Amino acid sequence: MKAVHLGLRRRRSPALASSFFDPDMPAEWRVAFLLNEQDALWVAGDDPDVETVLAELAEAPAPVVVVVEAAAWSPAWDEVCDGGYHRVIRVDSDTSVWRPEDDVRGASVGLVPASDDAAMLRDWLDRFAGQAPAEAALFVDGDPPSVATVDRLRTLVELMGL
Repeated sequence: MKAVHLGLRRRRSPALASSFFDPDMPAEWRVAFLLNEQDALWVAGDDPDVETVLAELAEAPAPVVVVVEAAAWSPAWDEVCDGGYHRVIRVDSDTSVWRPEDDVRGASVGLVPASDDAAMLRDWLDRFAGQAPAEAALFVDGDPPSVATVDRLRTLVELMGL
């Protein structure tokens, strides 16, 4: 059985900070909040909160898939990998990333745009899962990030048994 984990690629977007997080929530709590809401987390090369992410992963209530861009990689990520609780995927220029318009095979990371078209989302999810290994992460890309699209995908994952 496949496992498709879901998350937002641009989790540090100002639009997300103003529309999804409580305005009174301290910025350093946002990673923990996302780890309670989603089971995949993207760490971009220019994210200034990598240390916060690493600290929150140590306290995470459930395992997550963490995609780390090569520019954000440090020996601390090797320790997370060695711990075996979370799955960490390093993404660099040679890493295959699935997108709806591409025919990439064997990619464990995928990106889809925001959409409210359930049939299209189901098609993308089915195509991504069909080419992915047993465990993979699909991220909603774009700015502003779409939490609603992640929620729609989560419903489809449950209905499809992924």
